[in-house]
Amino acid sequence: MAYTNFSTGLRLTDTHNGLRALSRSAVMAMDLTQPGMAHASEILELIKGRELAYTEVGVEIRYSDYSRSKGQSLLNSVNILVDLLMR
Repeated sequence: MAYTNFSTGLRLTDTHNGLRALSRSAVMAMDLTQPGMAHASEILELIKGRELAYTEVGVEIRYSDYSRSKGQSLLNSVNILVDLLMR
């Protein structure tokens, strides 16, 4: 999140929760190239670069016992950052 906020100049509270709602014109203005979860940061970079309007809407995420037990590895964030820097 800090990297994406820094690289785009956008100030969002959650850059990778997975929920996106895009207008048709916004989708048509984007050509996504990033694999995996790095696309979430790429979308925000394209929003900023193409000066598209955006709104952040808070969501409540309810994790199941199963999803909490899986957790998220710090390695996942490193993989995302590598994908973004290697393009």
